[in-house]
Amino acid sequence: MPLGNPRRFWEARANSLVWRINVGAWLERAAPASFAVATPFAVAIFALRRRQASLLSAEIALAVALLLSAIYAAWRARAAYYSRTEALVLIESRLRLDTRLTAATAGLVAWPAAPDAWRALVHWRLRAPAGWLGGAVLLLAFALTFPVTHDAGVARSAGPPPSVLQTREMIAALQDLKTADPAELEKLSERAAELARRPAEAQFAHSALEAADALRDQTAAAAAALGRNLESAAAALEAAGNDADLKSAASRLGAALQGLRDGPLPVNKDLLANLPAGAGDLSNLSAAQCAQLARQLAQAGQQTRGVAGAAGAGASIAKGEDQGEGGAGAGGEGGGGGSAPLSFSNQVADITPAKSEGLALGDLSRVSLGDKLSTTAGTHDVDPTRAAGPAAAGAIAAPAQGGDAVWVNRLTPAERAALKTFFK
Repeated sequence: MPLGNPRRFWEARANSLVWRINVGAWLERAAPASFAVATPFAVAIFALRRRQASLLSAEIALAVALLLSAIYAAWRARAAYYSRTEALVLIESRLRLDTRLTAATAGLVAWPAAPDAWRALVHWRLRAPAGWLGGAVLLLAFALTFPVTHDAGVARSAGPPPSVLQTREMIAALQDLKTADPAELEKLSERAAELARRPAEAQFAHSALEAADALRDQTAAAAAALGRNLESAAAALEAAGNDADLKSAASRLGAALQGLRDGPLPVNKDLLANLPAGAGDLSNLSAAQCAQLARQLAQAGQQTRGVAGAAGAGASIAKGEDQGEGGAGAGGEGGGGGSAPLSFSNQVADITPAKSEGLALGDLSRVSLGDKLSTTAGTHDVDPTRAAGPAAAGAIAAPAQGGDAVWVNRLTPAERAALKTFFK
């Protein structure tokens, strides 16, 4: 029903027309912009889902981008916006009211009576904007709901990186040997556990892998240094037991004990308390006691250095109970008196190509191709007093011939250019 006040009626119709025209102008520009924004974000969201990463940042960025695109579309459509005065002029034109509404607004004439029926003067054509908006919604829905497989480029492992596992192996072996300080081993174990507690996608990042490798190398170097200091102390005790210079042996033992206390991986305090601290303590030990303590320290040092040599994950690291006296196994029947030591060593084998050894080949039927049978040495038999008679010079046995090709190369142009460059 028309409003009782004609002025209120026409102003309400003008406001409604302004809203319809301005929203239509904004929607015409905002719909394509929303599709342009949604397309890259749909690809980004799908990629994040493949990598099992959080979508919160992408969703916030999408909302901000859509808001900015809406503001930009409103700014672009400002030239097409209608005011209420322009809407009244449009109503006058469509209803053929001449300029009565404009004149009534200026107070020159009375407002015309409201019509009995009213029909909308403008209509929205929503096919194109709905297509753009629908496409944007479908792209985002596809990116959020389509089933995906995990990206093969992201490392998915049942555990931490190999370097962390190797560090744990070495720490566990050192704890079993009881040669290192438990407090320092606990610190190394906590650092390895901190690396292992990282998320799966962060554990295999470049920086995380470098940190794990550095911790493994540091643990291996500390174990090797501890093993060398134990062996140095064993050598000093062995020298003291062999009636050597006690003062010199005490000096060597003091230097070894200093390394055991202040090294990157200190020795177990209980083990250090049982070692002689100086020349006075050494003089109180018998030769047998020095020899026994030297063997124990040498075996402990060899096993500790073996931990550094077996830094591979799952590698067999020698334990104290795995070896007999002197670091060798019991051996088997028909063997050479014992098996090879179970511990690893950093000493390089004395094998060089220039080293030659004689072969004892009593039975020539067992000689293989390339075996050396024997060598002889001799000199030329030259008589300086012997006169050399005249000798005929060489003669040409056949006439010279030339012009014959002895080798023909058929090269491609690229090969000829390469040869010219090489033999400049």
